[in-house]
Amino acid sequence: MLRGFWRQDSPGGGGRAGIDEDPLRAHMQLERFGVIVTRGEKWRAHQDYETIFQSALDAIDQRFSLVPEGFVSMPTTIVDEPGCPEVDYETEPFLLARTCVTNAQYQKFVDSGAYEDLEIWPESIWPHLIGFQDLTGKAGPRFWRGGRHDPSRSDHPVVGICSYEAATYAAWAGFRLPTEAEWQMAASWRIRTSAHVFRRYPWGDSHDPRRCNTWASGKGGTVPVGAHTEGAAPNGVLQLIGNVWEWTSSDFEVTDEKGRPVVGDMLLKSIRGGAFDTYFSCQATSHFRTGLACLARPHNVGFRCVLDAGRRGN
Repeated sequence: MLRGFWRQDSPGGGGRAGIDEDPLRAHMQLERFGVIVTRGEKWRAHQDYETIFQSALDAIDQRFSLVPEGFVSMPTTIVDEPGCPEVDYETEPFLLARTCVTNAQYQKFVDSGAYEDLEIWPESIWPHLIGFQDLTGKAGPRFWRGGRHDPSRSDHPVVGICSYEAATYAAWAGFRLPTEAEWQMAASWRIRTSAHVFRRYPWGDSHDPRRCNTWASGKGGTVPVGAHTEGAAPNGVLQLIGNVWEWTSSDFEVTDEKGRPVVGDMLLKSIRGGAFDTYFSCQATSHFRTGLACLARPHNVGFRCVLDAGRRGN
């Protein structure tokens, strides 16, 4: 019954005009590169399979960087002072998007009819889908209008999306969200070497407002995802610090000083990295932890995608 209700009463959001009717070509057009390279075998008989498959691989090579295996230590309490309880996590190599997903990229997701396709959303979220609307009541990010993004901000990170919208976009494109440990590994670059490297920031150990977009940078809003190249991690991944907080796939689980679990009114998901309006520099680091209600759609949280290293080119 819910499936029928949603399709009849959907607020709508974009259409499918202009999308190639050929499924493989449509995936390429919509930049679902992860789908092509990880599930492409079923199109092997397609006359243009080799060309499209290679193009998808090239796009991933241009947009993703390898994060080597490593390890991270995360505080388990809200007080992350030296000596506080920590849990260590090992991380396997993975490919991380060099930038957050942009408004233009997310527009393809909206235009494909993704918000009306219940099959790609967790069933537990179906009752909430009707609330995933923009300022005009169309399906899409909270701050869009008429199911469209502001063209002047096409290359800015998409915001106004909850954790489920971020995770569903990533899966739709053939990717996934990073875990909290993977995000911290990418930002702290704590690879296993005799040097015992740990970076407080992707570029080093000192906060520098010229290398990232936080409150101290004075921008007052988001900037294009390709900005601040001087703040890149060693593998070229940009803006892990500042511009927007980033959704991860991990639940936010910590305790207070007395060991009692910190809980919210709804499930909390971990967000990392700080944003353009983060005032305290100590919150925009590779290791600062915080969480946000999973259905929140704020103005300063975006996301980036991950592809498991072993899945590329399968």
